[in-house]
Amino acid sequence: MTLERRLAKIDEALTPTQLVLRWLTEAHSYGDLESYVASLLAQDPPVAVLDRLAGEAEQGARAAMRGKRSELIDAAVRSALRETLFRFELVMRINVTAHELLDREFLIEAAVSAQVALLVAEDRKTRRADPTYAKHFAAQRDLLTHRLSELSAQEQARAIVQERYLDGHAALFPAVAKAWAEQIGSTEALADMAVHLAELDGVPPASPADPGALSERTAELVTDLVEPAKTVALEKLGEGERAFGIAVRWLGPKMAPDPATRAATQDAVGSQS
Repeated sequence: MTLERRLAKIDEALTPTQLVLRWLTEAHSYGDLESYVASLLAQDPPVAVLDRLAGEAEQGARAAMRGKRSELIDAAVRSALRETLFRFELVMRINVTAHELLDREFLIEAAVSAQVALLVAEDRKTRRADPTYAKHFAAQRDLLTHRLSELSAQEQARAIVQERYLDGHAALFPAVAKAWAEQIGSTEALADMAVHLAELDGVPPASPADPGALSERTAELVTDLVEPAKTVALEKLGEGERAFGIAVRWLGPKMAPDPATRAATQDAVGSQS
């Protein structure tokens, strides 16, 4: 058997997860998503990554089911396509979500930093004499600690999803991963400074954090990564009705105004699916 045929056999044996991880390693070598996309568009003709992954997934499924009944082969192919496209869309959503969050955090941090600077511009005795100072400074301190908690929840959610669907491999492109680490460090430093200044100025301490809030928020963020990726993958495979059901189950509770309505929405959707 030639080397080319051996490599072809290995490719046929790759699972949907392994196919996506091989593509991810290739994509990450470009450093950031923009450079990777530019490299694809520069080729003649432009490379359609999703078509390539779908073709490889179908080929692998057919090879694994060789000799089986046609309906079993078709079902295996469909399953392989769903799993492959879902993981691809999941990787893309993880990167886009992180990029958008970093842009938002940069603006929030700039605004809060300016507010903190204004609050402490006067000497300690003068600012402590202002009856509104403690309230305003506590609000900025609490906002910073909340943002730090949100970043932590986002990071934990991403880790859970990567472990569950990508064999623990990092989905973020190197440039975004670096920017994320820098943002975490910057927010931590600013939050620590605000907490320290608040203590020195006699600002009342923040209310104790809800011990279950972080895990609840993390679970919500896991859903926010996974369900849209499933929806997009199914739509691309022509399974619009199934995609719609997932989208409604995901968005329904978010749009409901109160817990009772949310529960009713989930029950109604569940009875239709």
